[in-house]
Amino acid sequence: MRKAFSYLLLIPLLFLTHPAFAGTGGTLTVELPSGTKVASATATAWGLKVESPGAVNGTTLTFTNLLPEAPYDVRLTLADGTVVQGVNLGWYNEEEAKPDPGPLRDADRDEIKKISSIDPFYNKTNILTIDGTHERAAALVQFVRDKDFYAGAGQVIWHIEIYYFKNQHGGWEKISQQNKVIRRERFKTHDAFTAAVAKIKFLPSLGGLKLDKDQTARTVKVESLAPVEKKPAAVEK
Repeated sequence: MRKAFSYLLLIPLLFLTHPAFAGTGGTLTVELPSGTKVASATATAWGLKVESPGAVNGTTLTFTNLLPEAPYDVRLTLADGTVVQGVNLGWYNEEEAKPDPGPLRDADRDEIKKISSIDPFYNKTNILTIDGTHERAAALVQFVRDKDFYAGAGQVIWHIEIYYFKNQHGGWEKISQQNKVIRRERFKTHDAFTAAVAKIKFLPSLGGLKLDKDQTARTVKVESLAPVEKKPAAVEK
């Protein structure tokens, strides 16, 4: 009983000493293209479930009390209802890359596209964008099931995930059980799916933003909010 009481006393102290609550975190400033009209902005530290609302001053966003060395993805809601979602296409862990692996080639992209459509449930799969090198890469993949299925006549299931790939043993391989879910939704009608997805943009330049251990402030300039193209599905089944 006494030990349990001691733990209860310790919990508030842990919150007070955490940078996100103690007010000792750093500041991230994001400068957007001229003319951008932002209604709201949020920076999310994936895996930690920590969100920080941003102060909007014209085309300048300011996020304060951010955790050091934690990658944040910035999400913008624009005045016209468009949602711009930052996505982090950096590697999933701290493993160092090989020196001078060479750039990602067209042949690499083609092979990654072939092995990305591994879930037979979805009748449409396409890669929205790929970033990486000839050694390893991260891909933003869109999965759509818009054919009728046992419990969803007329419905659409839509997933956006990040997959990680390595070029090893003579070819590209997907890293098992390391996918990261960005969006996972189910729509009752095709029209609802089309209307919702049309308002969403995915932007790698707003993903994985972080402050170094001893860095108190950082400014990131975003040159364009042009979306990653949601191209016609590369694979249809």
